[in-house]
Amino acid sequence: MENYKIPIYISKYNIYDIYYNDNNTIVIISINKINNLQLKLNNNFIDFEFIECPHKHTYIYYLKINIDYKQKIKICINDSIIYTYINKYIEFNDKIIMSTLVKNEDEYIIQWIFYHMNLGVDHFIIYDNSNIDNLGIILHDFIKKNIVVLIKWNYSYRFPTGINGQTTQQNHSIYAFQNCKYIGLFDIDEYVNPQIRIDLKSFFDMFIIKNKINIETISGFALSNKFFYNPSNLSTKKYDFLKIISCDIINNYGDRPKMFIIPKNVKSFSVHIVTSGLPMYFINNKIIFFNHYFFLNKENRGLNHTQIVDCSILNYINISSI
Repeated sequence: MENYKIPIYISKYNIYDIYYNDNNTIVIISINKINNLQLKLNNNFIDFEFIECPHKHTYIYYLKINIDYKQKIKICINDSIIYTYINKYIEFNDKIIMSTLVKNEDEYIIQWIFYHMNLGVDHFIIYDNSNIDNLGIILHDFIKKNIVVLIKWNYSYRFPTGINGQTTQQNHSIYAFQNCKYIGLFDIDEYVNPQIRIDLKSFFDMFIIKNKINIETISGFALSNKFFYNPSNLSTKKYDFLKIISCDIINNYGDRPKMFIIPKNVKSFSVHIVTSGLPMYFINNKIIFFNHYFFLNKENRGLNHTQIVDCSILNYINISSI
């Protein structure tokens, strides 16, 4: 498990992690509602505030006050005292990061990281839901350079209430890295595709100025999804899948958008949308969207036949050199 960050798991309460975030406070991520949750600090008991995702996938507990970091804390649940370690993650203030949940994506994760690094993403938070622990080796160099934070997210992907594995991952990042500039919440088969050759920081800065957007009034930027298919079973090895150009139609505000969120403006998130927080800002797909390689690493999926093609992603990358 070298190179992995291990969440603080308390099975009795379905607590997935306890951590000290970049706002100098404590956050607890759970899939259950926990009554009477308090921090015991010296002889005082401090109540946690909580956010409940409206889809009831995730519960976020946090303190409103700043406290000094300690490796171990005491929390009180229904009058029971629990003495526990807490995690502390690297701070990425004012950086653009991407956060994703992966399951057995060893063949495609390096391509995804390199591609988005070339677009200007600074760091990546990878939550590993895989059956085996290969990513610590595969991503070793990225981890040592603090480009990647690898978290062992060994929790069930689905519960009766929904896809808790992913929603807990997303909200975990939102509350851990509150002072990031943007967090991109995308999957490994999704590639951001600006229609002009420009890095993402410059793209968003220019877009905000041109459209006179007050970022204090939005939760972030939503991008439209364009499905790509592989009906001819072409090679997907290494970067070959980026050469597959069969796709579906795309429309603004359409099926399965994904976002670059402004974390301080989001209270809860669920897969594609902000479920609690400020309004989402949808960007016209003529300017930017993301390629969703629906077939990637998925047998018998994404075999749709279509007459539509899109090779725009090839206009500003050199596959032979990456």
